Amino acid sequence: MVSIIYMILATAMFFLQDTYFLVGGVEFSLKNPCIMGILFLALLNFIVTVRLDRAIILARHGLVQMLPVVIPFLFSSVIWVAAKADSITIFNGVGMMIPQVLSILVAASTLYLLGEKGIWYCLGAMCLANLMRVLAVIAQGGAGVFFQEFTALLTSFSGETGDLMIQLEINDLTFAFGPFLIYLLLNRKETSHWALWFIGSVIFFLVGLKRIAVPAVALGFLTAFLVGRMPERAARQTALCLGAGMIFCSFMYIAGIRMGLFRYLQERLGINAMGRVQMFANLEPYYDISITYMGKGTGFERFVDWASGVVYDTPRRTIMQIHNDFLRMYLNIGFTGYLVWMWGYVIVRLRYWFRQGGKRAGCLFLGICVYCFVLYATDNTVYYPYTMLACALVPMSCRFDTLAEKILNERCAQWSRQGGEEIHSEG
Repeated sequence: MVSIIYMILATAMFFLQDTYFLVGGVEFSLKNPCIMGILFLALLNFIVTVRLDRAIILARHGLVQMLPVVIPFLFSSVIWVAAKADSITIFNGVGMMIPQVLSILVAASTLYLLGEKGIWYCLGAMCLANLMRVLAVIAQGGAGVFFQEFTALLTSFSGETGDLMIQLEINDLTFAFGPFLIYLLLNRKETSHWALWFIGSVIFFLVGLKRIAVPAVALGFLTAFLVGRMPERAARQTALCLGAGMIFCSFMYIAGIRMGLFRYLQERLGINAMGRVQMFANLEPYYDISITYMGKGTGFERFVDWASGVVYDTPRRTIMQIHNDFLRMYLNIGFTGYLVWMWGYVIVRLRYWFRQGGKRAGCLFLGICVYCFVLYATDNTVYYPYTMLACALVPMSCRFDTLAEKILNERCAQWSRQGGEEIHSEG
């Protein structure tokens, strides 16, 4: 019964992303009641079952996965206090972080309710929600037109997007399939019904095709696969070196943008920067490459239309976003905040997953980091809730049942020793 209720709620959550309702003049997505339903179901199940093994390991996993949210919140809080920010600015910034927190809580709830198999229930709900969207589009435009546009989408590598394909171009859902594909590619022998899951994921990944996601998945898988071929100690050290290199490259990328990297690519090499030259020029007055740069606080980017440079008094979601999450985070939390955020995002969590889940979990998380690294360089995925849900759920599910049983046995042994020592001291 729990699995059926979860599937209904999760499928609705993925399907209703772009369906909104008003409460007091504020717009909310219909996915939010579904999210709260999943969290309530997990809470109710915890009260009834009290699975301490799952609860203990999920508390650890959840805290580590929360680092990329907690760090920007702490630095933004200091910035808001120092700048004496108004309530609109603070609520806007906090409002951008809440979906991230909810995504991690949904991932944890999924595993608590369903154990290690929760990854397949979640992926199944994503596929089912996408199938419902595809069938709705086919009913609207006809099967012939749909397959014609789908073929054009693939052959042009997303260069030609018809009206029906535009309706299925939901970036968050497309990017969310990436971590699952990396997991499937790395764990073919260990996965039951592997071909079914892989084919389904690939089809829906291609239906909403994003060009940058294809090399991101390929590079993430290749990195995790090659590092996974090494002995465990060498794999861990190599992964940490790659993580440090990612931090360095991301910062040099930000510095290169400030020094006119995209202007050079467009003017000297003839590469179409797709409006990024003007966008980055409009960004220049708001940040510096300096150790003293504090940042503007999370959510600042919603006050400026980066295509035109127009500044608004209130935050807006419909303006041109910064198509570069590294620069977005640097703009928001400053020099020190950015480096701490990247250190917590990559190095701290890599160490955790190698120590907690062994080479398999560590390499899987490395592959997901590389996948996100590629996306962050050109897109706005850092605040996509479904993508963050997938990035949290996939590594957390790795050996979850085994780890949960192991940690409960360790805790029981510890509690038993403590109880024996207390009895001995009283005697």
